[in-house]
Amino acid sequence: MPDLTALRGALADQAARRALCGRQPGPVLPRLRLLTTAELLCPAPPPACAADAAGELDALCRAAAEMLRRHPGWLAARLDAGPLPVLARPALLQAAVLAWLRCALQAGADGVRLCCRAAGCAAVLELAGGADPRGDAATLLARLAGEGGGSAVFAARGRFAAAVRLPAADGLPLRPAAAPADLLADRYSLPRLYLDGFCAEPEQ
Repeated sequence: MPDLTALRGALADQAARRALCGRQPGPVLPRLRLLTTAELLCPAPPPACAADAAGELDALCRAAAEMLRRHPGWLAARLDAGPLPVLARPALLQAAVLAWLRCALQAGADGVRLCCRAAGCAAVLELAGGADPRGDAATLLARLAGEGGGSAVFAARGRFAAAVRLPAADGLPLRPAAAPADLLADRYSLPRLYLDGFCAEPEQ
């Protein structure tokens, strides 16, 4: 895996200098988003803890709904009551869904639907709405499925549609899910990186 620590440090320093001058993050956020995507697509060792897919996605959807300049209900989420333990990096799960949301926002989608449900010994994530399944969204979703020993299927034509099956990881300790307030408070959280340019509130 390439060492991207120095580049991330340089971007963080640049962002800190802009903040001290009272300036907005500006071009720093797109670069951080590209770097984060590159890091998440690199091979990684299996997680030591299971991620709660339901909890992570609930926090993510709540934070995104508060951030976005869209009518209430634009993001329609249906999540099984958790926890849904899966062998996945929480950051990869969040980034894959956020990349899909960004793609839908860029395409001017009227609305999108997300579902995460238990299906036997697995969690199934279903996404619908937005542009064709190409770019970072499809790549990150495929990586998410592959790392957990699952599978991903994408629609052949037209609107974006995907189903990702993530086998359950009941034998591992469960990592606490993120809190919506933490995602909203962190100016460099994944929702802020991937939804940059579409937020209803001023960037901090």
